[in-house]
Amino acid sequence: MIRRAGHALPLALLLALLPLPAAAGTGPIHLRDYRALVRIASPRFSPDGKRLAFLTVRSDFLRDTYDATLRVMDVSGGPSRVLVTGMRGLHSPRWAPDGRTIAFLAAARGEGGKPQIYVVAAAGGTPKQLGDAPNGVEQFSWSPDGRTVAFVTPDHSPLSAEDVRAHHDLFTIHADDYQIERPPVPSHIWLMSVPGGPARQLTHGTASVLEGAPPFAGAPSAPSWSADGRWLVYTQQANDHDANTDSTRIMAVSVASGEEHPLTEHHTYEYTPRFAPRGDAVAWLYPHGPGPLSVMDLFVGAPAGGVARDESAGLDRDIGAGFAWLPDGGGLVGIADDRVRQVVYVQPLHGPGRALDLGDLEALDLAVSSRGALAVVADGEGSAPELYLVPGTDGRASPERLTDFNRGFGAYTWPRSVEVSWTAPDGQPDDGILTYPDGYQAGRRYPLVVYSHGGPEAASTEGFDTNEIGPLRDLFAADGYLVLEPNYRGSDNLGNAHEHAIYRDPGEGPDRDVISGIRTVEARGIVDTARIAAVGHSYGGYMTSWLIGHQHFWRCAVVADGVTDWTQEYELPGAGNLAWTAGSLGGSPWDSASAALYRTGSPITYADQMSTPTLILSGTADITVPITESFALYHALADRHVPVRFIGIPGAYHSPQDPVHRELYYQAIERWVVQHLGTAQPTP
Repeated sequence: MIRRAGHALPLALLLALLPLPAAAGTGPIHLRDYRALVRIASPRFSPDGKRLAFLTVRSDFLRDTYDATLRVMDVSGGPSRVLVTGMRGLHSPRWAPDGRTIAFLAAARGEGGKPQIYVVAAAGGTPKQLGDAPNGVEQFSWSPDGRTVAFVTPDHSPLSAEDVRAHHDLFTIHADDYQIERPPVPSHIWLMSVPGGPARQLTHGTASVLEGAPPFAGAPSAPSWSADGRWLVYTQQANDHDANTDSTRIMAVSVASGEEHPLTEHHTYEYTPRFAPRGDAVAWLYPHGPGPLSVMDLFVGAPAGGVARDESAGLDRDIGAGFAWLPDGGGLVGIADDRVRQVVYVQPLHGPGRALDLGDLEALDLAVSSRGALAVVADGEGSAPELYLVPGTDGRASPERLTDFNRGFGAYTWPRSVEVSWTAPDGQPDDGILTYPDGYQAGRRYPLVVYSHGGPEAASTEGFDTNEIGPLRDLFAADGYLVLEPNYRGSDNLGNAHEHAIYRDPGEGPDRDVISGIRTVEARGIVDTARIAAVGHSYGGYMTSWLIGHQHFWRCAVVADGVTDWTQEYELPGAGNLAWTAGSLGGSPWDSASAALYRTGSPITYADQMSTPTLILSGTADITVPITESFALYHALADRHVPVRFIGIPGAYHSPQDPVHRELYYQAIERWVVQHLGTAQPTP
């Protein structure tokens, strides 16, 4: 099997040498057509609200990289102009408060250059590096007066270069991932004057600024300045070990003295603090409860501490980390999954929140201007992403499209997708997306692909190549298949009760949800029940391996970066998955109340019942779901002569990070399914 996986290398080289095509043509889309897709990211309004800076990201198959370009355009309309291009790792554009320059992060020039802060004139010019952080810059933000930049950088390693050369480099491991190779170090906030000069360290000690992925929701974020420039707030992690990203709290630090204090009495699961543009209110994310396995709500408090208010409790939706304040400080906007949509919610202070009507668009990213307008990166079913302007949050104006980078994708024929709803035998309400094959004919039965999303605190939504399923929904439809994407319990799109329902029920409950969804679709008389495939990534890979161990009608299966063994998932990963596992199962493998569930809830326990031909894919550098779990599943199937293929993705973390590997990943999945479901000729 290792030799078979190795056969992909010549194909990868061939793909890397092919020219980048432009999206054009009619009929169903093919995998190679997605090479022309332009992604849009990080919209930011100028301080006066009249201009927008944003990034366009293209796939470069010749160099196997993603190339970002910094652009600026007038909100009133007209074409954007290129400000910066060709810089490796360009991201995080931020306007200076005077609107004359834009700062961003990019890799320093030279081999192995670490991320540094650069500034460029908004009118155009040559970017200039601002300062030099030897260990690289992770996050940064401008002070309100534009005279100072706060940035986050890791401490120096306790091991010297001589220690490493002499192999005097042993170190102590605690809650760290299984691929750790050097002692972890905390990250701290530094202050640097603009246009440059010596930097001053503001935070110290063994605690760290959060820079790893949290267990359930939230994200690392830049330090946020108070409107008067006296305070910074940030997410502090109790230590520097990458599996402890649950041990977080919001800290306020005095810019003048460096003295700091927490905003609440919590010591876990607080993330992404942001000062209001006026006054001293601070908003952040914290679980609604019970426990961390619940939706994340917007809490608002003050830098002095005291009582914090749960402002979004009434929304009953999982607010994402990309929320923003309205310019008057009277409310916030954020993006949340809502049924099979990604919706912008407006949450006033001291009042009920509401959804903003964007028509058929799915929100991916947003920014708020000083005038109250929104810039929203959005896509939709059959609509590639573009940048849109929403004049206000009162709901009276429709989104206005500002860009046209992906107009070529409008020429393709897109399949029809609908929301389906059902109820599991135990009363759990569920929903999902059902996509019909191209050329669907009523009265015919078609093969069915069941794609389970990861998370599980996420959802399948009707976006364009934006969820884990990527292009597969449309590719499978072009192959002549039905596609069902169930939002089983644990998904964050139907409210807190639906998300929390997976607590201590990792397999059996979601299994009932998925199977009930399949039966609901079958009842329409459109499914060829002899040709059904199970596919999933991450927790969706868990679901797939669980399903093939408990049902035997599957024609084939795909387990991509899938969890198969809860004990390994607790002991080996970083990225907060130790806490995620314990929080999902109610304890560690060594707690008497949860120990049995680590075995009964693991798909590998039922491997002797698996007989479905299975494709396994895993990144060799995955610290979220270690490749060791894929090895275990592979041997359990291969030793019993179940048809199986195991593909390793060199250097990939929890999914491919380069365009060639990404295309080969989806190509392998599609080919495996087509090989086993066979011709797409519908059955009368």
